[in-house]
Amino acid sequence: QGDLPESAREKLVAAVLSLLPEQPADALSVRDIAAAAGVNHGLVHRHFGSKEALLREAIARASAQVHATDPGGHPHAWSWRLVRDRPELVRLVARMCLDGPKDLLPLAVPPPERMEEYVAPIRRLLARFGLDHVDPYLANAFACSALLGFVVFRPLLEAGWRLPPDADQQLDRLAPLLD
Repeated sequence: QGDLPESAREKLVAAVLSLLPEQPADALSVRDIAAAAGVNHGLVHRHFGSKEALLREAIARASAQVHATDPGGHPHAWSWRLVRDRPELVRLVARMCLDGPKDLLPLAVPPPERMEEYVAPIRRLLARFGLDHVDPYLANAFACSALLGFVVFRPLLEAGWRLPPDADQQLDRLAPLLD
C-alpha cells in the first residue's frame, strides 16, 4: 500500500489507541488492528514483531501524552484538561484495568519525577490542614481515581447525581487549587 515505514507505524499505534477503549486487547486481532489502520496486517509483525509489542508501544505513547510536563507548572489542572478533552485515554486505562492485559498497566503510570510533581502540592495541602499523618501518595491515588472515575462514570453521574450544567467549568476552576 506504499506507506512509509514510520507512517505505517503511526497508523498502527493510532488504530490500537482507537480500538482499545472499546474492546479488550484479547479480542483485538492483528487483522482488526491493520484494517483499522488501513495497512497490510503483515506490517504489525514487520514493525513491532508481535501484537503484544504493538500494544506496549501504544500504551507507552498514550502514557507519555498523559504525563507530559505541563509548561504552566499546574499538573492537576493539566491532567484534568487532558482527560476532559481526551476521555478515550481514560477508557483505555479502565479497559486495561478491567480486562487486561494487566501487565501493561505499569506503562500507564507516571514516571517518578512526574509523580513527585503531582504529590508535592498535595503534601503541602495536607501539612497546611494538619494532616501530616495522611500519606500524600494515597491522597494522590484517591484524587486520580476520582478524576478517572468521573470521566468513566459521567453518563451515570449525569443521569442521577444532579451534576450542574457547568460541571466542567467548575472543575476547571477547582483543579488548579490542588496545584
